[in-house]
Amino acid sequence: MADDLDFERVPPQDTYAEQAALGACMLSKAACAEVLAAVAAEAFYRPAHATIYSAVAELFQAGEPVDQITLAKHLSDRGDLARVGGGAYLYELAQAVPTAANGEYYAEVVQDRGLRRALIELSNRLTQMGYSPNGETSDLIEYAVTKVRELRDRAADVDDLPTEDILDFVEHQDTYDWIVPGLVERMDRMILTAGEGGGKSVLLRQIAITLAAGIHPFETWRTIDPIKVMVIDCENGEASSRRKYKPLLAAAESLDLPVRRGQFHIRCRPEGLDLTRPQDRSWTMRRVEEFKPDLLVIGPIYRLHTGDPNSEEHARKVSVVLDEARATARCAVFMEAHSPHHNGFGQHRALRPVGSSLWMRWPEFGFGLRPVEDEKSAEDGDGARGRRFLPWRGMRDERSWPQFLKQGEKWPWISYRPIDTNEFTGHSPTGAIW
Repeated sequence: MADDLDFERVPPQDTYAEQAALGACMLSKAACAEVLAAVAAEAFYRPAHATIYSAVAELFQAGEPVDQITLAKHLSDRGDLARVGGGAYLYELAQAVPTAANGEYYAEVVQDRGLRRALIELSNRLTQMGYSPNGETSDLIEYAVTKVRELRDRAADVDDLPTEDILDFVEHQDTYDWIVPGLVERMDRMILTAGEGGGKSVLLRQIAITLAAGIHPFETWRTIDPIKVMVIDCENGEASSRRKYKPLLAAAESLDLPVRRGQFHIRCRPEGLDLTRPQDRSWTMRRVEEFKPDLLVIGPIYRLHTGDPNSEEHARKVSVVLDEARATARCAVFMEAHSPHHNGFGQHRALRPVGSSLWMRWPEFGFGLRPVEDEKSAEDGDGARGRRFLPWRGMRDERSWPQFLKQGEKWPWISYRPIDTNEFTGHSPTGAIW
């Protein structure tokens, strides 16, 4: 009996809201813009309304007026006018609007009902997949999580909105959503490379602690708003990590800027992660979704999957998870990678990441640490006192990253200006510290 009732149910929809939203588009240009921004064509239950909505969007995109006459002509030229009820129905839609000022509200009702129908459709599909003996259960769960997340975000999806005229596009006022003003913005991706023992792990730990404490990572006299940091260390065990973080926490506390409880979460996975596997993908995403960090430090890259490090397919699967985490928390993502061994050509080893070439294309910022050429600095531990901070790919935006780092007394790395820096070009041939 219950199944019979399910078949008799009318899917969630609101014909009056659909009519009012379309009618508002014909009465007000401002209302039309609001409706187009609030609802997608597939949210309309009646196919005729979806067709009319698409025609409205095409006219609006072309900069043409949207009213009963222009819309009727556009639909007629496409051969759709009779199919949607003719010109008389367009006039009926215009009369169905209580007030065009509420166009956005009508559109939100339409979008809500459309999402409900999509949820029912997805639920039915998942039920069928659950009863099927085919496939891995973990894959089904990951599929369900992904599809539900897509459905959750569909209301905010603007990919299907009309494109914008360039003259209108450039008039929008852009603001940076800074994590560190002038340096790191939300959603930035950065990969830091160096040779073995080159200081990249130390620098990333310093960045994580300073940002959680509210300290500029390279200008330690400068305070910033503290952010939430999550570290997933796939290389070091808990005891080793504790020994490395304690002096950094003490350094922040000595500046009267201690890391407050709840600002920094860490999880050590010395066994690594395999983000190509559903279990490890869901493990990672659960922690990101729960903590919602502003900065996620994860890696190193070679510990994020167990396959061929040069495989483009494996790298792509890992990058998809990282981008999903980035989108979920609107966080920046920092990672480290080894640079290749010296090939015998040239003075220095390359700084690009070892492995798939995807990692050269993926981040907004790619930097490497290389010992300075100053002989006096090089005498101390093969240049351990000074490092060039060099981009190995073009930056996608101008930022105030340092060019040189040296070992400090309180912090492992501090920025400095070499004594042989050219005052006009900013170039230093040796990176000399003294």
